[in-house]
Amino acid sequence: MSPERRELDKNDDFANAWLSPSNPGSEKKASPVRQNLEAIKSYAYEAFDKIDTNNNGFIETDELYAAMDNADTPMRDKSYIMFLLSNQADIAASASEGAPEHKDGISRVDLELYFRLILSLVT
Repeated sequence: MSPERRELDKNDDFANAWLSPSNPGSEKKASPVRQNLEAIKSYAYEAFDKIDTNNNGFIETDELYAAMDNADTPMRDKSYIMFLLSNQADIAASASEGAPEHKDGISRVDLELYFRLILSLVT
């Protein structure tokens, strides 16, 4: 292969690297902290759906206590419920959803905005 041809091939490789939608090795990996927060977020959304027994998109404090008192609730879920009960005001305050503020629980939107805020702080 001529030196000119090799130079053209190098240039084509360079140009193609910019055009390819997925360039292996060039994708930025999420930090371990961010990965853990994403896993916690996924768990939190699943648990929210289980605790929201009336399916109104809002976990009332009564639902939190009922789940806590239920003998069938796994310990991991009870830890999450304690987190929600302890941080209920902070989670609700992190959301400015334009709707009247619920003083007796946490909405799904509150939780989503809370995680969005937390994840925005992690690089």
